[in-house]
Amino acid sequence: MNIVDIGIPGVDGIPRGTHLCALYSGSAERDDLLLPFLREGLRDGDTCLCYVDGLDPSAMRARVITDAGVGDPPTDRFDVRPASEVYLQSGKFSVEHMTSVLSDCVDQVAAEGSGLLRATGEMPWPGVLLQPHGADDFFVYEAAVNEVVDQKPAVFMCMYDLQRFGLDMLVAVLKTHPMVLLDQTVLDNPHFATRAEGHADAAAPAVSRPLDTRSPPAHQPDTWPSLTPSELRITASVAKGLTNKDIAQQLFVSPHTVDAHLKHIYTKLGIHSRVELTVLAMQHRTPLS
Repeated sequence: MNIVDIGIPGVDGIPRGTHLCALYSGSAERDDLLLPFLREGLRDGDTCLCYVDGLDPSAMRARVITDAGVGDPPTDRFDVRPASEVYLQSGKFSVEHMTSVLSDCVDQVAAEGSGLLRATGEMPWPGVLLQPHGADDFFVYEAAVNEVVDQKPAVFMCMYDLQRFGLDMLVAVLKTHPMVLLDQTVLDNPHFATRAEGHADAAAPAVSRPLDTRSPPAHQPDTWPSLTPSELRITASVAKGLTNKDIAQQLFVSPHTVDAHLKHIYTKLGIHSRVELTVLAMQHRTPLS
């Protein structure tokens, strides 16, 4: 089967071999993604992994099994554990270790010849980010996951809270995931960078500074409401990956007009790139489809 039903209401099937970035706000939205994703997997006989902090593993496991209406699978077929227990097994995050763990799981499922590996996880951020080069190591890992899952019987869904991290962090998240799930819509990610492109970015002086992984301060004024309806339409088009020429044709204006609007938008929001604008559009739930 090449198309996978990930079980989330309103979301169409996605190709197997997909590394998906699921964006949400708060634990309730997180669970609205986790529960159906895992439930559908158990019903289909898939091997399911769930590595997320901030939930009760036993309660999550019991709830998914009950909702799925299946027997109690062994832990190697349905593994629910805190993310910190898995990602920081030796007290330190290791790209090689985690990549090897996932690769071995994929290979085992492929050897069995049926079902998929459904893996979902959320990085234990304090434990990783406080390490030297922690954020950089994590995004090397995310880029490597694309190779682990590519053309394999697997779907990996990485979980990111939009309100938890700073703009730099979320920009880097977009660059390492080929597909994005937001508000029951799956989009091909126009800002995805291949591993080679990511290495080129990392070497560029403009982006070599440490990532600001923090969420914006609560007292910082939100300039998003200052955007006009025309600017919001252009923002939504940029977030979908359209070029200025495409946007101009869609809105029946000149590319010069689109460019002028974008300059005003960047100035208002204090940003400098299309991918930063995309992240802000997602944080503010601007419709992208």
